[in-house]
Order: sequence, then structure tokens, then C-alpha cells
Amino acid sequence: MYSLRPQAFYRRFMLFATLAMTVILSGCGFHLKHSDGLVEKFPEVYVQTNNPKGELARLVKFRLLGANIKVAVAPNEDTPILRLISEKQSKRTISLYATAQNAEKEIGYIMKYSIKMPNYTPKNYSVNLYRDFLYDSTQALAKSREEEQLIEELRVVAADHIISTMLSLENDSPE
Repeated sequence: MYSLRPQAFYRRFMLFATLAMTVILSGCGFHLKHSDGLVEKFPEVYVQTNNPKGELARLVKFRLLGANIKVAVAPNEDTPILRLISEKQSKRTISLYATAQNAEKEIGYIMKYSIKMPNYTPKNYSVNLYRDFLYDSTQALAKSREEEQLIEELRVVAADHIISTMLSLENDSPE
């Protein structure tokens, strides 16, 4: 009787598992990253901002480069312009302890941007994001670091939102 060695069995099992996963993923509509048509819509983009060395501009450019979109150094008439208009942070107290100290805070992040396609009017957008966290004054240093991390996460979400907006953008109002 024929018996499989453990190595041969493992190879056949891995081949079968790979084939099964390929069939399952192709059947559910899964597509590899960057095959979504974003590069075809935006082969090159100029990013205009008041703070070109800022964290938001860096994140947006990083996301564009990650999607294989060339970031133009200077604008020209055939290049879409992504204008990062403003970003604003806010904080507010949601609840208090019995001693009238902050118990819970909310951090708000509002970003405004516009996308101008060649020969089309610019379209303005805004992203409003809010996160809340527990605040403990005895751990002020740790909580300030947590607050910084939350703001950074909100920036990342806003940068991802810009990319998804660009993907869904339809030009329907020429100049």
C-alpha cells in the first residue's frame, strides 16, 4: 500500500489550501489593492497646502504614493489639484467626577479640503471626526500622550477619507 511521507502530505495540503483560498477569494469579489481604478483616474496629483511639511500633508502624500499616484512638484493645467484647506482640533468635557474634575473628554478633528480636476470647478469637502476618552488627572502625562495618539489616528482616518473620496469622485460640472 502506498503511503505519503509527512513532507509530501504537507505539500499537497498546502497546495489544496492555496487553491481553495484562491477560489473563495475570487468568488467573493476580493480584488488586490490598487486595482480599484484610482491610478487611472489620478495618475498624477498636485497637493497644495499652507503647511507642506506638516503631518497631514505628509500622510496624504504617503497615501497617494502608496496608491501608485505620482505627487507633482508644481501644478500644471492637466494635473488635478488636491488642496488641503484647513485642519482644526477641538476638545470638550463630556462628563465630570463628583469633585468637578474632568472624567471624560471628547477630541474633535475637522479637516476641509477641495479637489479640482482640470477644466472642472473645484469640489469642497470636509471631514468631521470625534473620539472620546477617559481622563484621569493623576495620570496627566499618560493621558496627554494618549490624546496626541488619538489626534494622530484621526489624521490618518482623514487622509484615508481623502483617498476614498478621490476614488468615488465623478466630474459633472465643467467650468
